[in-house]
Amino acid sequence: MVPGLPLSRLSSPGLCAGLLICLLAAGCSEHLEATLTPAQQKRVQAHLLDAPPSPQIKIGAVIEDQIRLIGLDLDKRSYTPGEPLTVTWYLEALQDGREDNMIFVHLQGPKNNARAWMNLDHHPIEGLWPLRKLKKGQIVKDVQTFTIRPDFLPGEAHLYWGLWRGERRLKISNPDAVKVDSEGRVIAADIKILGDPKAKPALTTATAAALAEGETITLDGKLDEGAWSRAVWTSYWTDPRGRGAPAPKTRARFLWSATHLYIGVYAEDEDVWSEFTDRDSNTWEQEVIEVFIDADGDRKDYLELQVTPANVIFDARFAKHRSDLATARAWNMEGFKTAVHVDGTVNKRDDLDRGYTVEMAIPVAEVPGAKAPISGGQSWRVNLFRWDAPKGQRQVSSAFSPPIVPDFHALNRFGRLKMMSAETASPKTP
Repeated sequence: MVPGLPLSRLSSPGLCAGLLICLLAAGCSEHLEATLTPAQQKRVQAHLLDAPPSPQIKIGAVIEDQIRLIGLDLDKRSYTPGEPLTVTWYLEALQDGREDNMIFVHLQGPKNNARAWMNLDHHPIEGLWPLRKLKKGQIVKDVQTFTIRPDFLPGEAHLYWGLWRGERRLKISNPDAVKVDSEGRVIAADIKILGDPKAKPALTTATAAALAEGETITLDGKLDEGAWSRAVWTSYWTDPRGRGAPAPKTRARFLWSATHLYIGVYAEDEDVWSEFTDRDSNTWEQEVIEVFIDADGDRKDYLELQVTPANVIFDARFAKHRSDLATARAWNMEGFKTAVHVDGTVNKRDDLDRGYTVEMAIPVAEVPGAKAPISGGQSWRVNLFRWDAPKGQRQVSSAFSPPIVPDFHALNRFGRLKMMSAETASPKTP
């Protein structure tokens, strides 16, 4: 029997409770609304403004007489690859929401370069309040935080904004009054990505938010506790080779307590499957989430932890780089707990799934080189990967911090995870 909590097959938190579910029948569409928790309702109310804002950058773009982008705030105007960026969008509803529109946000440098592009589509207020729910006159403060991909091409880049529905990008009603590009996108802001274009991609960095005193996490794969809302999503992981090739859409967020590191990973996946049932099987041969930890960065003792969509685990402790696999595999982590939440059905290959979420609780006492108890300011060296095996296609992967070389055990390419102090407020996530 595999340790950890039972597999749950409900909606994924990566899609957020506020996202609508479309039910199509007899030529009409209806929307089944998920009930927001009191904490989610409070977050929504805090982002519906009573008075017009005064943003740093004024825009005034009107989208088909439905939504006005009043403007935006940026935390700064220059960034390094792998660094978090926070942008606050201010939107006004010009009429009651009727259509199922969605916001698109693009961060783009030189066109036709995969290393200079990020797609950041989302619903407002952490996904809790679709545009369809807005009433005429409501003003929304939409805070979006993301991590710039570690291999983003240095140079000038732009933030683009707009709305889309289905296969159609909605038109800007006042293109002569705002900055618009040839693709019909609002040019919202110019930023600068620092660095040497010829340099290797920087190591990815991420932060782990602290659990408050008395705060607990229930491992069920839902990531719906209030603590998770304080944890910043990583940017979507990238091609492990660092070449900007497409990679399975995957991202993670982190929490810590004195005794545990908590990891939540969301993977978009139309075909969720893994047929392994026994602990320490060759789980990497199908679909799996992998976590590597070299806490003190000494490139010696390090861990490899894997969790499949069916909540089967692989755990190994290596004495040095790729030391004997049988010996490493024989080690079992005491107190390692996992849960998986699937939006779809596992191992039903003929249906269409949406994705799955893996939630892990890793005891610090079992992590070589880690200082126990965990405290704010500590930094661990970690890396995460995903293997995806779509039906009838070759296996593909994505990486939190691209190793560049064909070796997921490339210890010198592990990213950095910083434990934020309990007093440090983590920014909201998109």
